[in-house]
This record gives sequence, structure tokens and C-alpha cells, in this order.
Amino acid sequence: MEGFEAIPKEDYMFFKWAGLTVQKPQEEGNFMLRVKAPSGMMTNEQAVTFADIAKEYGRDVLDLTTRQAIQYHWLRIEQLPDVFDRLKKVGLTSSEAEGDAPRNIMGNPLAGIDPEELFDTRPIIDEVYRFFQDNPDFSNLPRKFKISINAGVHNPGHAEINCVAFTPATKVIDGEQVKGFHVKVGGGLAAKPYLAEQLDVFIRPEQTKDVAAAVATIFRDDGYRKSRARARLKYLVADWGAEKFRERLFELTGPLPPAGHDETKEWNGGYIYGVHPQKQAGYSYVGISIPVGRIHSADFYEIARLAGIYGNGELRLCSSQNFHSICSK
Repeated sequence: MEGFEAIPKEDYMFFKWAGLTVQKPQEEGNFMLRVKAPSGMMTNEQAVTFADIAKEYGRDVLDLTTRQAIQYHWLRIEQLPDVFDRLKKVGLTSSEAEGDAPRNIMGNPLAGIDPEELFDTRPIIDEVYRFFQDNPDFSNLPRKFKISINAGVHNPGHAEINCVAFTPATKVIDGEQVKGFHVKVGGGLAAKPYLAEQLDVFIRPEQTKDVAAAVATIFRDDGYRKSRARARLKYLVADWGAEKFRERLFELTGPLPPAGHDETKEWNGGYIYGVHPQKQAGYSYVGISIPVGRIHSADFYEIARLAGIYGNGELRLCSSQNFHSICSK
């Protein structure tokens, strides 16, 4: 191996598709690595692997991100093959955690256990994640593409700041109340923030992947590419307006029914602390505060150990850069 010095500086940007960024000062050769955890969920085995990598290669530090992912700093290029092998063995990846591709999917960290959720979004998120992950049709978008899928009523998926967001809704169809999603598009922060606009559509849960793919296709084919400063979906939506975007969407999906009743209320945003009852009778989950989202491996190991003893071992990251675990009776 020739080492970091052999890499031309103009090629640094291509590391992003592997979830890597060359840290400043760049001449020191350290990398930041971001690893996906869709909707912030990880098994106990994955949690231990995360802690192992931090202890051995990341100066003993893990950062919990606002998109429910894990970040490391100070990694060296000669360490990366082993890091990638460890992640792969437990079903994790950093691929396309950066770059002009779909990022980590945000969602409800309480999916499946939330007493107030309309339905469990875990299988939907898994389907959408697997569809987009390393899909060459969507690996060269104008810029990053952010997705939120959430059926919790307190908006833990931060719908308004995502390129496309699926939010809890109901609609009476043929005399029956159907649970599904409303769709918002064009949200984003950075120097010129825009809040996502709601389209006048209602979709059933099983339509989520197709609608997400259609929005990504519009971004790929119609999004701005001449200037990276305007290459986000939010600028296209701002210029077109929600009605024109909906018409373009229907060209790909076919007609969709108009919006129903918005089921969101009392925004929480992923701030989950202390012990709370799950929707499974007799069970609880525990939310843990992690100041500024930074945690050392010893603490991560210990939380994973306790989750394995008293719960099913899962840890779930929140967009507030905190996390929680599921407890037994």
C-alpha cells in the first residue's frame, strides 16, 4: 500500500461515496467515516461492532448524528479495509452515507413500540433502504437526497427538512378509514433553508417505495446540475411549486388520491429521555441523554450490555443525537 500521500488531492471528493471525508487539515491524512443506521436502529451485535471500531481506530469516540447515523473521526487509510470488513459482517455499510446519493433514512426511533404510531414503519424503511442502497440508477444525483419515513404523530423524522418525507395521515376511502402517508418534498437547511411543501396526495404504506423512487427520479432527471449551490431538490420545488411537482410525480406514479387528514401533533423531534411504556403491555423503553451526541466506547459497550440483559439488545438512535433501548417487563 502506498499510503495517503499517493492519493491526488483532486480525488479526495470521490471518497464521499464510501461515506468518507478527508478531515481538515487535509495534509494530516485523517478521515471522517459515516455509517448508515436506517431510522437509527441497530442490533446488539451491530452496537458492539460500532464500539469495537471506535476503541481500536477512532480514538475511542463515536458521534451520534442528527440523521440517526454513526460517525467516526481520525481514521487512517490503512485501517479502512478492516473497518469495512467488520461493518459488512454485521450488515452495516458506509456506502453512500455521503456523496450525491440517498443518505441515511430518518424515521421514528420508536417504530414498532410507539403507543401512538399509526403503524409500524420498520418493514417500509427496510424496503426503501434496500431499494436505494448502491442502486446505480440513483448513485449520481445532482446532490444529496434525504428521505424521512415516519408514522409517529410527534414528527421525530423532522419531515420539514428532508427532500422527501412521508408523514402519518388517514383518509376515508370507500367508506373505510385507511392509514397511510402524506408526502412532503423540497425541504432542506444549509445557507438558504426551505421547509418541505406538502403535496396534495395520500398514499398507502405499500406505495412508499414507488413514490420515493419517483421523487428521486424527478430530482435526477430535472434537478439542477450546473451549479452545486442550487443542486438540491429544494430549489427545484421552490421554482416549480407543489402543484407542478405533483403533476410531474403523477407522470411516473399514475394518479394518487388527494390528501386526507394529517395525524401529526405536538412536535417532539426525537427528544426521548427516561422510562416510558411501550405499546406492548408490560414493556418499557429507556431514553438516554448523550451530550452533543458524543460517547466513548466504554459507555457504548455498557449500554449495549444492559440492553442485552434487560431487553432485546436493540439500540436506537434519535435525531436529537441521543438514543434509547427496549426493556423487558
